[in-house]
Order: sequence, then C-alpha cells, then structure tokens
Amino acid sequence: MTTTGGNSTVEALRVVVLVMVAAGVWAAWKRSLFPGTWAHTFHTAYAEQRGLLAQARRQLSAIDKDQLRAEKEAAGQVKTEKEKREQHIGKLQREVALLQDPGRGTELGRLGGLVLYEHAVTASMEGRLLPLHGLRARFDRGDRVHSLYLTKPDGGGDRAKFPHRPDPAADPEGSIRLFDEEEVRDFEMKINEAAAEEKAFRAGLAEQLAGKREELAEARKDTTGLSAAEQKQADVRDRNRTDPRREEALANLTAARNHWQDLTGRRPPR
Repeated sequence: MTTTGGNSTVEALRVVVLVMVAAGVWAAWKRSLFPGTWAHTFHTAYAEQRGLLAQARRQLSAIDKDQLRAEKEAAGQVKTEKEKREQHIGKLQREVALLQDPGRGTELGRLGGLVLYEHAVTASMEGRLLPLHGLRARFDRGDRVHSLYLTKPDGGGDRAKFPHRPDPAADPEGSIRLFDEEEVRDFEMKINEAAAEEKAFRAGLAEQLAGKREELAEARKDTTGLSAAEQKQADVRDRNRTDPRREEALANLTAARNHWQDLTGRRPPR
C-alpha cells in the first residue's frame, strides 16, 4: 500500500512539472510576441493593443500564404509541362531508335527449339538469328523426323528438326517430345506470314523513319505548353510583388508594431 501511494505521488509530481514546463514555454512564446512588461503581455488593460497587433499579423500571414500557394501552383505547372515535354521527346527518341535498329523484336511463338520473333527467327535456342526479310520456311516430311528449312534470299539458312517417331536406337527410358505434321505445318505458315509482314514493314521503313524523325524535330522545337506555364509563373511573381493587398497589410502591421513600441519601449517581431 505504501509503495502504491508513493508511485501515485511521484506520478502527480511528474504531471505538475510537465504542466509547469508547458506553461513556461507558452509564457515565453507569448512574451516574445508581445514584449514589454508582464502587464503588457498578459493584463487585460492591454488586450485591445495586443489584439490589433495579432490581427495585423494574421492579415499579412494570410496574404503571404495565398501568394505562396499561387507560386507553388505555378511552379508545379511548369514542372508538369517540362516532364510532359521530356516524356514525349523520350518516347519519340525510342521510336526512332527502334526504327533505326529494330533488332529481333518481341517473341511471336516457338515450336521445339524453333523461336519466331517479329523480325527474325532461329532454328534453336542457341542458334543464330535469321532475318525474316526475304526468308522462306518450307516443310519437309521425314520417316522419323519432320524438318522446317529456313532459306534466306542468298540461299543460306538453317534447318529445324521435329521428331514424330521415337528413335529405335535411343534410350527407351529417355523422354523426347514428338511433333505431329499438322503443328509443324501450322508453324511453317506462321513463319511465312511473319516474313510477309516483315517485307511490308521494310518497304515502308525509310518513309516511316523519316516521318518519325521529323516528328521528333518538331517536338524538340515545340515549347508552347512550357512557355505558357513559365509566363504564368512570371506573371504570378510580378502580381505578388506588386500586390496592393500585401502593401496595405504590411503597412498596417508596421503601424501596429510602431504603436506597440511607443507603448512599451520594445519593438515586437513581425
């Protein structure tokens, strides 16, 4: 029981100390805003003068906040327009780079080790890429293995093999994927269709690249949105700098501070 009572007393003292510290901090803050004697800071006799000074501060603070908000919005619009322009130019740059060097493109499908891409095909995962432009795929039926011959315009190429019967000499325990003729022929057709699309793409590539380069050049020259946002930002700054409301509020605060200084001999902060 004694221990419990002692703890309660300590806790009560802690609360009292915290209240006293908070009160001291508040009083010091109040004294900094309204310097002078204790009476000037707290007595009701000077409440009207303190009220006038506080009101003048609030009016100027409200205008400053409005101006700051307007400048932040204008700056945010400039940032948005810059980012929008940079993103648009970056997108066009990537499109130009892709037209200059299309690479193999995205994967369109695969069958066994044969992999078909937008602009190329390879007979195996480790094999060399064969450009689709001018390429021709041809199916060849075999007794045990079907083949797809990939022939380039110059006569070179590669061969993809698709077993459709087990090899009698192979390990019977080993598993191997078998392909039927229809799925191999379907992939032959898919390759030839992709090659036809590639031919059309290459036929219009020079014109498409020239058009995209021109579009990029125009985008780099076009600063309409950004210039408008920057002009608005400059207008907001000019308007804030010459805002008659702020000049009046500042004059009112200066007069209130002068009056307080005449009253107390101490000049209060803004």
